[in-house]
Amino acid sequence: MTQKTFHRHFQTPGVSFYWILFAYLILGWFYPAVGLIALICMVEPVATAVFRGRWWCGHVCPRGNMYDRLISKYSPHRSIPRFVRTFGFRLFMVFFIFTVFGVQMYFAWGNWGAMGRVFWNIILMTTIVGVTLAFIYAPRTWCSFCPMGSLSSWASPKEGKLPAGFKCIHVDSSCQMRCKSCARVCPMQLTPYESRGQAVGYLHPDCIKCGKCVKACPTKIMALKK
Repeated sequence: MTQKTFHRHFQTPGVSFYWILFAYLILGWFYPAVGLIALICMVEPVATAVFRGRWWCGHVCPRGNMYDRLISKYSPHRSIPRFVRTFGFRLFMVFFIFTVFGVQMYFAWGNWGAMGRVFWNIILMTTIVGVTLAFIYAPRTWCSFCPMGSLSSWASPKEGKLPAGFKCIHVDSSCQMRCKSCARVCPMQLTPYESRGQAVGYLHPDCIKCGKCVKACPTKIMALKK
């Protein structure tokens, strides 16, 4: 009998954006300058993280949306390797990707089509890596060490006075931490139940504010709020 994994697929609330990724890759192949649009997904995640945490990753990122809505249905949902979450590995990935990007951009500078192709190549290759890892481990394995995701995580509020409007998961003190339903459906494989009863809420910097844990809680004692 096949052993079942702890994590599982859960229907994602919200709007589908994964078609943007497909359109980008197709149009960018024929019109390289379109590749420059990727700059938005490089700047905005970090810019919004300062005020909202990794909200962009859970609500706007087309690639993350694809992992949650399409690939999650077929992924084995195995545990994400611990080492890819370490600061050292994530820092290495940031330097590696930006070094490759910087070198290519240096030679392409001044040519809009060539510069767009640099962005397009990076998105294509990282998407291939992400999809491959999704079918080996879990849908958002790549998101656990994505360079922009890591930068967003480091820029996210973690303690002290939180920005106005900042939302996070709040778990009522009545939680018994027995079912762990929230952890089972978390696409980042986090453990929100560990923050039960804490007034400040669950401030894990890799929480993408998707709200799946709230919807999956059988006793409805979790909420995504300020």
